Amino acid sequence: MELHRAGEDYLKAILILQKQNHAVRSMDVAEMLSVTKPSVSRAVKLLREGGFLTMDADKRISLTEAGREAAEQVFEKHRVLTECLVTMGVDPGIAEKDACRMEHLISPETLEQMKIYVGRELAV
Repeated sequence: MELHRAGEDYLKAILILQKQNHAVRSMDVAEMLSVTKPSVSRAVKLLREGGFLTMDADKRISLTEAGREAAEQVFEKHRVLTECLVTMGVDPGIAEKDACRMEHLISPETLEQMKIYVGRELAV
């Protein structure tokens, strides 16, 4: 299954919620992404069918290995983009929002160069 922007957003949100060390439920994802619970239900169904998520009997959502890999990749892009934009002088709030849009489009080559740039700028 090919992931689209919305799917990547859901996986990233679930990863972040899991990192906050608690069980993830649909309502947590809905709150984090400012979407409706039915929207989360549809996305979870598709992501489960694609092999990215599991849901236990108590309706707790977990990432599969494939889901975790995809989520970590998107999350890394988000972090690098945010750091790069802030380093360039963009307001952190704006950088965060812009990174959310840009993370879905950036090429691996550009991301690698941004990592180098951010690393150099942060070392100064």
